[in-house]
Amino acid sequence: MASNTQETRFRRKLRAKKAGRSAKAERRNKGTTPSFPVHTPEADANAPAEAKPAKG
Repeated sequence: MASNTQETRFRRKLRAKKAGRSAKAERRNKGTTPSFPVHTPEADANAPAEAKPAKG
């Protein structure tokens, strides 16, 4: 049987290892940058002529 000290150290180590696991997994899967529209009508209107797609 382990001593109280050893049990406490083990539990603290285990708790520290598991801390933030769900948050880390969520960041890994979803990323940290929120999604935002890239090609809005305002952005396309302000774009230089070279960057605009050719019509036709």
